[in-house]
Amino acid sequence: MCGCAMKEITASINTGWGKYRVTIDGVKALECPECGEMLYSDEEVGMIQNLCRGLAELDEKEKPELLNVKETADLLRVSSQTIYNMIKDGRLKAVKMGREWRFMRKDIESLINGHEYQAAARTLEQAFVKEDTEIL
Repeated sequence: MCGCAMKEITASINTGWGKYRVTIDGVKALECPECGEMLYSDEEVGMIQNLCRGLAELDEKEKPELLNVKETADLLRVSSQTIYNMIKDGRLKAVKMGREWRFMRKDIESLINGHEYQAAARTLEQAFVKEDTEIL
């Protein structure tokens, strides 16, 4: 902030979640007339977050429960080969159906949220091995 006195205004906020976009009119804010920086109260920010969460829940109905390799790779933002490597070394739960691997969305989301990654983590004694220091 530049240190100027803030002026109370009513603003419009453009926000959204995923493919949904929303403009929220009537949000109370403080604006710096010099630099244009805006401050919002905790109450206003909470209201905006709750609206965005509501949009996220709408999206839940459209999400498939069972994912293929490409969908899983997209969700984790890694390559398909990384997914195959994660299956092979046990970091990712998967079921083979015919020729294809399938993944439960809840397992992938659990991995993203940090609930399942401990199996792949090293112990303190294994923190650095010779190969790691050569890479560094």
